[in-house]
Amino acid sequence: MRAIKNIIPILILLALSIYGYQKYSQLPQAILNGIIFLPIMLALLVLSLSIHFNRSPVFFYLVLVVIANIVLGLELAQTHLSYALLSSLLPLLLLVLTVLPDRGIISIRAIPAYTIIGLSITFSIVATTTSPEWITYIFLSDWLPARYFDWTAQSQTTLFISITAFIVMLVLYFLRPSPHMSTGLGVLIMMIAQLHFGGANHSLNVFSSVALLMCLYAVLQESWRMAYLDELTELPARRALREKFQKMSGTYTVAMVDVDHFKKFNDTYGHDTGDAVLRMIATRLSKVTGGGSPYRYGGEEFSVVFAGKNSEEAKPHLETLRETIANTPFIINRASRRKNDKRSKRNKNKSVTVTVSIGVADSNNNVSTTWDVLKLSDKALYRAKAKGRNRVCG
Repeated sequence: MRAIKNIIPILILLALSIYGYQKYSQLPQAILNGIIFLPIMLALLVLSLSIHFNRSPVFFYLVLVVIANIVLGLELAQTHLSYALLSSLLPLLLLVLTVLPDRGIISIRAIPAYTIIGLSITFSIVATTTSPEWITYIFLSDWLPARYFDWTAQSQTTLFISITAFIVMLVLYFLRPSPHMSTGLGVLIMMIAQLHFGGANHSLNVFSSVALLMCLYAVLQESWRMAYLDELTELPARRALREKFQKMSGTYTVAMVDVDHFKKFNDTYGHDTGDAVLRMIATRLSKVTGGGSPYRYGGEEFSVVFAGKNSEEAKPHLETLRETIANTPFIINRASRRKNDKRSKRNKNKSVTVTVSIGVADSNNNVSTTWDVLKLSDKALYRAKAKGRNRVCG
């Protein structure tokens, strides 16, 4: 489901690029005169946002789109070999830069990415200038009957590389679905299309603009995630809960969920294992029944909001949640990332029980704001802990 959700905006932009390319010549001249500046404005916008949010994958996608536009726009790749090198190396570069971990834009750890781009440019210039026979043979030979490829001016090697890069990117996306991966896949398709249709103004303007719009979507989506989602659990964070409260009215229930003995658990098994416990609980919270919306409130505390339900209606769903967490065995060695930690070795394969205490309150308690309801549920949480923990109190 997540893979489909992330790819939908990219598919919409892909459809718009096809439509825009077909209808480009029918646009009024005044609009055409303005469209030529659209890629420049989008590039500057993506550049500033990617640097501001330190999104290196999007930044490097931008670099590749700019390189393609400069080379094609200025007609720097005039020979068959130079064009084949450009059309082959850009998809490969995009694939490599996607696989590389996010190491920032201006940092020592980003040097490998810049080195790869620099070496590729140097290799292209040297190969184009000297035109050695082995490079010409690899990139310009017909490996299959030429009649099967009369629909494109690209060399067969370039087509094989482009198709391979697309398949690998598609597999990577479904293995690790994210806005960043879907953007990489979309930019790759736009780049292949742009190189296929050549350096005509309409292909440059349409496909590069759409590629940059994909980059812009990725940056905005990532900034939204940073602002509204908790990085550890991927649940909506406190800011999202605050905005949810601003929209609440009528009957609703707020539950506070707290991990029992979490500090002792951290001290015994380590913070990495404690983080894994929070992720496990967040997974269970994300599946809470009754239409509850879970949030990471802070530390080991979570909130669940039930719109349109009073506390009595919400309690059965919270009881089910509590029982599910208590009945889920937690294996220590699967959680700890510090393999050399003595505590991790000592507790290897140990199964422990994790429980939560839950406090519940609703808007029928003669309160004026949603935050007052949350305070009441917080007091109910303390009563649950005082009564022995691993229970739901209203």
